[in-house]
Amino acid sequence: MDLLPPKNSTKYFKGNLHGHSNHSDGALNPSSVVNEYKKLGYDFTCLSEHLWRGEKFANEIVLDVENLNENNFIVIPSAELHCKGKKYIKNELWHIVANGLPVDFKCASESERAPEMIQRAIEAGAFVTIAHPEWYTLTFDECISVSHAHGIEIYNHSCHIEAARGFGTATADYLLQENKKILLTATDDSHFRMEDAGGGWVMVASDNLNEKSILNSLKLGQYYSSTGVDIIKFEMKDKIIKVVSSPAEHITLVGKGSKSLSTNGNNITEAIFDLNNFDTNWFRITIIDSFGRFAWSNPVWL
Repeated sequence: MDLLPPKNSTKYFKGNLHGHSNHSDGALNPSSVVNEYKKLGYDFTCLSEHLWRGEKFANEIVLDVENLNENNFIVIPSAELHCKGKKYIKNELWHIVANGLPVDFKCASESERAPEMIQRAIEAGAFVTIAHPEWYTLTFDECISVSHAHGIEIYNHSCHIEAARGFGTATADYLLQENKKILLTATDDSHFRMEDAGGGWVMVASDNLNEKSILNSLKLGQYYSSTGVDIIKFEMKDKIIKVVSSPAEHITLVGKGSKSLSTNGNNITEAIFDLNNFDTNWFRITIIDSFGRFAWSNPVWL
């Protein structure tokens, strides 16, 4: 069974799910952001502008990006949603990324809290993820309260280079331990105030490069996340897992608790893992190459 559609028979599109223009707190105008991602070889990007009121870093309106679409490059209307109600730090806002929002989606009211805001975005058709959980030390109980989101950022490039808090591994695995069927994303969170573009992305398996197809594949988990490593094949037969990748040094499978298996070496491109005596109800794959670049599969439930 293919856990990811094989690359030799499926189109994959490279995209950024989290980024900003000067519609909120980015340095470049929207068309300039698009041009930068086109130069980096992307197929789509998302201008997930901060959606909140009364702050210089945010805007109260979802940016209409329809005029930025081209035949070979699309921009998906998005926002980084904010609301009050963080548990431990008074007046700090939640950060939730929603891709595929209608442009008339309203920012949260003073009384709306994150679980309700996420549900409203899901009902509006968006692919919703918990942004940079470790950047603002999102607690585990806070994450549980928003675990009905589709996914969580396993890597945020801007948070990595600005604060050394770019990973979301511990938070993601905690949710998985709690049997929350969460997906994983790697993103830039680009603002173009420094070289923060092209550091984390998703590779989405889709028949077509359009908003509907991309969002559908994201919601189904038909993609992998990367900072530079390619997953070429990912399949399972009788609990035997086969992974084929671009050259790497470590291919690791992790499951519940401290369960893990790994294949290590120089320029390895394949790993086979036998799960018949591996006590877990889920697993995910992480691949690391000699340059310290990563790829992550989405979790697989057994």
